[in-house]
Amino acid sequence: MGIAQAWEDLCKFANIKFGESQAGKYFRIKERKSCLTTEVRAGTVTFLTMAYILAVNASIISETGGPCGPENCTGPDKSDDCVWPDLNGIGDPGYEACMEQVRRNLVAATAASSCLASALMGIGANLPIAAAPGMGLNAYFLTIVGERGSGRVTYETALGAVFIEGIIFVILAVTGLRMRLIRLVPRSIMLATSAGIGLYLAVLGLQRTEGLGVMSFEPSTLVTLGGCTPKQEVHAFLVPDPSQVCQIVNGTALPTGLGAASSVAFCAGGKMTNASLWLGIAGLFLTSVLMSRSFKGPIILGIAFVTVVAWIPGHAASYLGASSNMPGGQERMDYFRNVVALPSLGATGAKLSFKGFVTGELWIALVTFLYIDFLDTTGTLFSMASFINNYIPGFVGANKEFPRQTFAFSVDGIASIIGSLMGTSPVAAFIESAAGIREGGRTGLTALTAAWWFFVSLFFTPILSSVPPYAIGPALITVGALMMLNVVRIKWEQTAEALPAFLTIIIMPATFSIAYGIIAGLGAYIAINGCNWLLDKLGECLQWTISGSDLELPQPDQRSFSSRRPSGLGPSPRGSVANGGTSSGRLQGPLRSGELSLPRRPSTPLPETPTVAKRLSGAGGTSGAGGTSGAAGTNGGKAPRDGADRV
Repeated sequence: MGIAQAWEDLCKFANIKFGESQAGKYFRIKERKSCLTTEVRAGTVTFLTMAYILAVNASIISETGGPCGPENCTGPDKSDDCVWPDLNGIGDPGYEACMEQVRRNLVAATAASSCLASALMGIGANLPIAAAPGMGLNAYFLTIVGERGSGRVTYETALGAVFIEGIIFVILAVTGLRMRLIRLVPRSIMLATSAGIGLYLAVLGLQRTEGLGVMSFEPSTLVTLGGCTPKQEVHAFLVPDPSQVCQIVNGTALPTGLGAASSVAFCAGGKMTNASLWLGIAGLFLTSVLMSRSFKGPIILGIAFVTVVAWIPGHAASYLGASSNMPGGQERMDYFRNVVALPSLGATGAKLSFKGFVTGELWIALVTFLYIDFLDTTGTLFSMASFINNYIPGFVGANKEFPRQTFAFSVDGIASIIGSLMGTSPVAAFIESAAGIREGGRTGLTALTAAWWFFVSLFFTPILSSVPPYAIGPALITVGALMMLNVVRIKWEQTAEALPAFLTIIIMPATFSIAYGIIAGLGAYIAINGCNWLLDKLGECLQWTISGSDLELPQPDQRSFSSRRPSGLGPSPRGSVANGGTSSGRLQGPLRSGELSLPRRPSTPLPETPTVAKRLSGAGGTSGAGGTSGAAGTNGGKAPRDGADRV
């Protein structure tokens, strides 16, 4: 009891002294009703909730192969195919060693970039928001570079795109254009992008190379249930010349000209029998239970559980040692025993290149990086500022402005520049910062504390780089599920909003491309709402031309799908010819699906002065009774169609 009281007295003394110091005044500790110990505790919680990024980001980016290429192969095959594993899943020793070095360096790059970005956010913007390489952004980085460098651009050129993106973001933030541009993005597309990336990450977490291995390749259906051991996997081949496949090698059953075996494989048997799969599922279950019980850092605790069990040698799910069923187990064990090592960026640092900007693919990648990072960081910063506003009323102004907003947006660009120089994908504000804010974080000291823990993690690369993929898979699935939260805010009852949003969400995991999902969603949104706009204008022109006519074009259906009346149930609406109704005057209510309604002239003579001419005059409109109304009037008794929501 005496020790606890002494500790409490010490904390009170430190809080008082720090609050009165120049540092306390700079961070506005008293104004935001916080104290030093609360900020340190909140920063530690923030780090614990996002520490998974150290292993996850390194795992995702290292799948590109980084700067490794055929020149690193040490086997007899020196062609481009040497980067791919053979039929037994064993790759070229030289190339595999290069990839492992890249993964270790990426752990250090992730920690260093997160440390610097979080420190900048804390000191410069004085916000309790930490930053790290963004989930979703690293996934898109993998799609454009491709597994083992098989994508459209090289690793070095993709880093160049990230560097330029950071510069553009700084310019947009300083000039104030960032806030103006965000208002041009349709709200439904912005929300759908977050959900689509969540599904994309979940698919990564279900695959074998970055996750549990639940999903497997199947020739007829593309995907199916997996979970078999490596010995039961059958690999696909990258065939460079199909015309040469029929040449059989004497003494073997394998034809020549097949090329290298791809990492894509399907199970010939033994589905759901891999012990590492079930260990990963246990980690996912543990993470879900801890999260439902509001434990601090449930994701990192789930990763830690699976990792510690996988580090124990001698069982079927071991990741380290010669007993591991995954190639390279003994080499991983030798490096793991170092425990502490000086950080190195030799394989990934300062590798960016600008030579590939003559190709259109890279410009598409740059624009997509801009779009995703633009929405991600902007949405995260505003969400966190609004969250702080719940505890500090008035933190967010009437115009949705918060203190040091410009510097906070500038840090986003500066952090991406830092990340590109270290060899990783764009760095962005993390939504997991909400855990620290909920713990009491109100100032930049929370972000500074998280930055300190990232700095400490720099020296434990041997441990952090030994996290198995089936420990990372549950984290990817969990983060993907959390990113689906925004999908409930989409107006699914409005077709013009729902269909583009759905295309954005579903095409991302279906095509394994975030860019294609965004393009499909924006294209559908422009096409649907553009046609609606043209029909509205055409209707106005017809009403001006056909004076005194009741002709009206049907308005786009904005009602809830669930509110549509099934045929044969209840009375049919008036004016519905298909349901046997009679028509009198104008159409009664909006058109229903499957119904045909025809306008009829009223039995009474039309007034001499056409009321249609007043549809566009002033703020008034034509009332349903045929007379004119003021600002409260509506067109023909029908509610005006709302415009598209924009943020």
